[in-house]
Amino acid sequence: MRFLVEISATAEKDLDSLDKKACETIIKKLYKVSENPLHFLERLVGFTLYKLRCGDYRMVIRVYTTKKVLQVIMLDRRERIYKRLQNLCR
Repeated sequence: MRFLVEISATAEKDLDSLDKKACETIIKKLYKVSENPLHFLERLVGFTLYKLRCGDYRMVIRVYTTKKVLQVIMLDRRERIYKRLQNLCR
């Protein structure tokens, strides 16, 4: 059964700031991941969150296995996403 993908307001804002091609690539990747998320997602050390790689971009995702929901919390380039994540958790 496919997981439902929810995109937070922060992640939606991040998506809007990207060029059209990068945005399409990320949406396609999310659709593919929703079929079998635990195959693609890697757990973030020290968090109850997961990361998903898509080219130069990383997505931080919360997984609700009982509800079958993937919630995209934020996305950004690899060099910025982890700093943003640390700032979010302070």
